[in-house]
Order: sequence, then C-alpha cells, then structure tokens
Amino acid sequence: MTTPPAAMTPARRSSRTALVAVVLAFAAGATDAFAFLQLSGVFTANMTGNVVLSGLVDRPGYGSTIAGIITAVVVFAATLFLALRFMSSDNPTERTVILLVLAAIAQAAIFGTWAVHPGAASTVAVVALIALSTIAMACQTAVAKRIEGASGVTTTYVTGTITSLMADAADRKPQPVGIRLAVIAALLLGALSGAVLMRADTLYGAALPILPAIVAAVLTGRTITPSRSPARRGSQHLPAGAPNGAARR
Repeated sequence: MTTPPAAMTPARRSSRTALVAVVLAFAAGATDAFAFLQLSGVFTANMTGNVVLSGLVDRPGYGSTIAGIITAVVVFAATLFLALRFMSSDNPTERTVILLVLAAIAQAAIFGTWAVHPGAASTVAVVALIALSTIAMACQTAVAKRIEGASGVTTTYVTGTITSLMADAADRKPQPVGIRLAVIAALLLGALSGAVLMRADTLYGAALPILPAIVAAVLTGRTITPSRSPARRGSQHLPAGAPNGAARR
C-alpha cells in the first residue's frame, strides 16, 4: 500500500510562487539588456520606457527604432491580453506552465537566430526579434500578474512595485517587503548580468534569458496541486459498494 504525496501547503505554495516572481524579474532584466543594447535601443519588457523613447524625436537613430518601439508596444499589449484570457486562474495551473514554456521557446528562437546570424542587419530582422522577445516578456508578465497580483509585485514594472512598497509603508499596512525588494534586485541583477556577458560575446546575452524561463516553468509545474490524488483515481475502478482496499487484496 502506497501513501499518496501530501498536498503542498499554502505557505509553501506562496513561497514558491514568490520565487517564480523573482526568477521572472531576473529574466526581464536580462531580456531588456539584450534588447536595448542589441536591438536598436528598444525595450521588450519595459513598455513605459518605450513610450517615453517614442516621444524623443531628437534621439539619435530615432527613425530606425520607432518601428521596433511600435512593434514592442502593440505586440506586448496583444499578447498580454491573450495570455491573461488563456490563464484565467490566479492559482498556477497547467496553462501557467504552457505560457512559461512558450516564453522559453521564444527566447530560444532568438538565441538560435542570433547564433546563425550574429547581429540584426536589417530593420525587418530587428523587428522580428523584438516581436519574439516581446511575446516572451508578455507571457511572463501575465504569469506574474496572476500569481502575485495581490501582493503588488510586478516583474517588469519597477515603478509600480516601489509605489506599492512606499504606499503600504506610509499607510502602515502589512506587506511582503522581502519579495518586493527581491524582485527589484533581481531585475537589476538580470540587466547587469546580461550587460557583462555581452562584453565577452553578444550570443551569451541572447542565451541568458532562456535559463530563468525554464527554471520558472519547472518551479511552477511543481507548484500545481493535482486535481485528483492517486488513491482517488484508483478507487474509480472499483465496483460499486466495494471497500477501498478490495482491489489490493
């Protein structure tokens, strides 16, 4: 007789989803570092920055980057909408993992493209890579929004996290200070790591966001609580009225 695995406690599940948020923040920092430094100065996680950049008409290279900025904002909004509709539950589910796997695939596609053709020689190539990167970030942002929406934590919008941190402090409300500070630190560390790696080879910068995307998918997959325990699934094959141990005699 085997004992079914115990369900994850709410505290442990909350701890793991918080860790996922930190990992996704690192991914966002690394992704934005690569996008900004290699894809014509465009952000693919920070849409606030893109909106500001779109208004800086005297910025050097403005004409060649506005297409990428518009692509990033439009693709991010559209993908985020579809991802949030797809992941309707605030609790991690199989659909959450699917979104994170999709993000990892998009990041891997960028890495593969960059490995074959280092650098983006044309505007079309730049825009295509920006779109892929933005899809990845929108999927991850949707996940972060669902699993940590109640805590005021965002993995791509540091202004919002700082605002929530200070607002709750001013109002003397209990708040998850540790996770909020960890997310901010992870975003910075991701950007710093990407910038340092790209000094050696830009391919390393393209590869870096893949790892946290995979880690987040694995962590989220292990957070999901099975809808049915093995014992319950086995009992469905027993004849009506038979005792639970009948099948094991």
